[in-house]
Amino acid sequence: MTHLTKKFVLVFVAAVMMAMPCMAQDVEPPFTWEGEGSGSFISQYGTEEADLQFVLSIDEQGMFEGQTSTDDGSAKIQHVFYTEKKEYEFPGFFSRNLVVVMMINEYGDSPMLSVLNGRVLVDKFLYGEVMLTRYEEGSDTAKALGVGNPVVTLMEDDELPYSLKSALKKCLPFGVVKIEGDFKAVADSESQDSETVALFNGRDLEGWHIYLEDSNADPKNVWKVQDGEIFCTGKPTGFLRTKQEYSDYKLVLEWRWPEKPGNSGVLLHMGGEEKIWPLCMEAQLMHKRAGDFVGMGYTFNENKAKKGGFISYTPHMSDPSEKELGEWNKYEIICKGDTIEATINGQLQNKVTGVNISKGYIGLQSEGVPIMFRNIKLTSLR
Repeated sequence: MTHLTKKFVLVFVAAVMMAMPCMAQDVEPPFTWEGEGSGSFISQYGTEEADLQFVLSIDEQGMFEGQTSTDDGSAKIQHVFYTEKKEYEFPGFFSRNLVVVMMINEYGDSPMLSVLNGRVLVDKFLYGEVMLTRYEEGSDTAKALGVGNPVVTLMEDDELPYSLKSALKKCLPFGVVKIEGDFKAVADSESQDSETVALFNGRDLEGWHIYLEDSNADPKNVWKVQDGEIFCTGKPTGFLRTKQEYSDYKLVLEWRWPEKPGNSGVLLHMGGEEKIWPLCMEAQLMHKRAGDFVGMGYTFNENKAKKGGFISYTPHMSDPSEKELGEWNKYEIICKGDTIEATINGQLQNKVTGVNISKGYIGLQSEGVPIMFRNIKLTSLR
């Protein structure tokens, strides 16, 4: 980072409220905390309010990864905290409430800032470094981290101070955010079916498999991770799918068209031969047709297509609820038994019953034009 002109750069402190107090003494890494809530943060422009989604992951080596975003996509963050496990002891360090210092960059096309290479420390502040510190449990106070010393203690209703120094010294605005929401610790996400898990970790495509119609194409040039989001060029045709099969779940993800509207889809219950049009139930993403259901090799009671054909189809049931071009849309898909329903930006768009497949991989299509995905989460409904 060399300057701050036109870059709305924020640092916030998030109080992480874990839903299960007993987990604080029992959990060993690796595990994930995630949740959502609302709060205020401060910048050189004043105090801002935001609804936030939050994920904090800790691996076996003590590597921290945090990601959060606002509902409207105006601010986002993705970064990694570097630490050595010897600097703290598990599980005592992870009390029920933590304060996490993060950076938010409002502009999605901006590169990540080099200041995000600090180590994790406890109740200390090193010049310009990213860190964790404790939140005072059972009180309305929070610790705000300024430039150097001292640490400032604020009441929740106090006016929040801020400081903006030379960017060359890596000193940025700061503030306090108390996120009100449930944060669950997941020791082994694959074995705890009742928990919500992030299918996309925000940094790479671990856990995913790429198939392209053109076997000579380089998958890394088609599906990429940029600033905590999945970017697909749309060409050649193909899909990105999970390596694990799922059944009885709620899938939540966000998508947007960065350049022009086009065609794509969320592939559910994928199986059979790996080919350009695999056996699956597709939740359509085609612009103005999002929410349509297409069965490829499978059928359902509400099928409007010719009976006995490879394709089954039913259109979305409500007026299109997609947002304007370039804005993020939220897909919520519930697969339970032989029923699938789809909600887009809070509007129920489709529901089919009698689906003759109930388990398989989950996929995202590459189908002609660039498309982006983020915040891909799955909650088991077993």
